[in-house]
Amino acid sequence: MIDEIDSIFPPNTPYNLKYVDLIKLEYCDAVINEASRIISVVNDVPRYIPNSSELAGYQWEAGTAFHMNISGIHSNENYWPNPETFDPDRFYKKNVDMNNKVGHKFSFIPFGGGLRICPGRKLAMIELISLVVEIFGKYDVELIDMNAPPKVKSSAITVCEELPVRIRPRKYSL
Repeated sequence: MIDEIDSIFPPNTPYNLKYVDLIKLEYCDAVINEASRIISVVNDVPRYIPNSSELAGYQWEAGTAFHMNISGIHSNENYWPNPETFDPDRFYKKNVDMNNKVGHKFSFIPFGGGLRICPGRKLAMIELISLVVEIFGKYDVELIDMNAPPKVKSSAITVCEELPVRIRPRKYSL
């Protein structure tokens, strides 16, 4: 990921973040997507049906509320081989086998899907990629304990409460 950032935004040069450059960061995009799959920000999405409907072979009354378990979908072994493993290659566009790595089109829904998909999803991704470029382009970031899971708190959304890291300015080879 850092090599990709350095190839688009050379070290020791001022960053002039432009959309045309940010969209070239395909591996950074894959890392963000995989992180979003492993620890979903939104845990469940409520929906209700306004009319009675048949769904999954059952008849449901009008006004029935459903809750989609986003974290469960993102860790479903039917769609994600080794779902607990962090593997950005699942989303890497240059990966020839990508279609076999990402299951159903609704097996990854960090911004929802269908008619109610988040209208700000593209802006959010550009902001996340910009943040990654700014942080990892200028600093070495190291986890204090590689084996310690992040301390998260989950309810309607997941919040990382603690993730000890060491941050140092990057040293560039001349």
